[in-house]
Amino acid sequence: MKKILINKITSILSIILILSVASCSKEKSESGVNGVSSEKIRITGADANTTTKTTLNGLVTSWIQTTDKVGIYSSQSRTATGGMGSSIINTQFTAASSGVSSSFNGTMFWGAASTSHTFYAYYPYATGSPAATAVPVTLPSAQTQSSANSNAHVGALDFMVATPVTVTSPANTNAIANQVNLKYNHLFTVLEFQIKQSSGNGTITKVKLTAPTTNLSLTSGTINITQSTPGEGVAYTIAGGTGSKEITLTITGGVTPTADYATTPKIYMVILPGDFSAESMTIGLEYQNSGFFESTFKTGKAFERGKKYIVQMDVPTVTDGDNNVYGTITIGTQTWMASNLKTTKYNDGTDITYVTDNSTWGGRTQGAYCWYNNDASTYKATYGALYNWYAVDNNASTKVASNGGKNICPVGWHVPTDAEWTTLTDYLGGLSVAGDKLKETGTTHWISNTAATNSSGFTALPGGSRFYDGMWKNTLGTSGRWWCSGTSAYFRQITSTSSNVATSTGTKSFGHSVRCVKD
Repeated sequence: MKKILINKITSILSIILILSVASCSKEKSESGVNGVSSEKIRITGADANTTTKTTLNGLVTSWIQTTDKVGIYSSQSRTATGGMGSSIINTQFTAASSGVSSSFNGTMFWGAASTSHTFYAYYPYATGSPAATAVPVTLPSAQTQSSANSNAHVGALDFMVATPVTVTSPANTNAIANQVNLKYNHLFTVLEFQIKQSSGNGTITKVKLTAPTTNLSLTSGTINITQSTPGEGVAYTIAGGTGSKEITLTITGGVTPTADYATTPKIYMVILPGDFSAESMTIGLEYQNSGFFESTFKTGKAFERGKKYIVQMDVPTVTDGDNNVYGTITIGTQTWMASNLKTTKYNDGTDITYVTDNSTWGGRTQGAYCWYNNDASTYKATYGALYNWYAVDNNASTKVASNGGKNICPVGWHVPTDAEWTTLTDYLGGLSVAGDKLKETGTTHWISNTAATNSSGFTALPGGSRFYDGMWKNTLGTSGRWWCSGTSAYFRQITSTSSNVATSTGTKSFGHSVRCVKD
């Protein structure tokens, strides 16, 4: 795979892609077609255009020795000297050195001297025997960045097509012997996310980009590499292209944003080019594996092939008394935390009592919390904590003795009332359909989950519950329950088998999840 390296110069730089096939000294002519040159063909490269260069602004492409392989087509060229052998159809050439330019190891010979030779090339080489008019091309919807600021995966995902070149054999011209110049063009677009965080701290593990109508990835498709090179900014034609409108980038080990765009770690995603000027795209961020929170933005422009675009984003986050960081998501007129609460303290700094014993949990009438199955290492990051009702009842009018009216949500936030949950579900179309719009998609966490869309960005998870007797009852994966604040023990429930959001009352000794809403 090619390495894509950040250039230290801050101005917009051009990609200079050099492709050359290693040449040998002139060989003796063997028996073959009269007038045919026996010289091997040497291929060199240059900018795609001297005035409108192919660019990945600020990025430089570098070949990797023995790893990078390209495919060459030329029906007039031959596999053997003297115009003998088969046509050159998808012949593999391999980088002979590492660097911005490289010679490539491979062999092909000139055909008939009077015949014009047309050369086509592409990267990366496709195994098998694809026709020049149908080279397979893909761009995955699941991408991985190895570490902060690393862009090695950009080179691995890149696809390039050379501008077709027609020449005649040096035996019939006064041209420089055996030399053909090829000029390469990128198919895809690079996005550089600069995500800063003005307050708090935390680690971003995933970035998800979603477009409403235009595909961002390419599951399958073919490209005719004999097509004329499109004009600047115009995308290549890809036949039979299928893909998805969403790309998820996982950052191995995560990245921790700073409060400054200049110093915050860079995150890179490769997408299909397209006109997104009228579309409102959505960026989703996963913080510390605690679920996605999303922000919608309008690009106002088309993303052109061969270019890099910088997307700057100031992350709206909130931090609890344990320095856990939460993303936020705006749904209608409300702003919610993007994941379940996991604090062990009230927001005045005092501790919430941690209870693991079943009988102690069941008989308790004061605030308490636990982790599912008493296993914080497995369940805390994803599902948050489970709290009894006494810990969440922060209704100012009651100020029950269990917590003196303390608030377990961060300052400026509170446990939602039943009425505030109703505002949420009404905005999403009512109780009977809101569940699917709130649930995380897929079955990574939900045991069954066929209709979920998570169109709200709420990313509800089935964190289970602790029952009034302290038992767990195998609820993890099948249901999520969230407390409401108020004078009664109301909670909302979403299950794996229903689109509904149920509203219920229960025993105050239950342990349920909490989602905080902004004041």
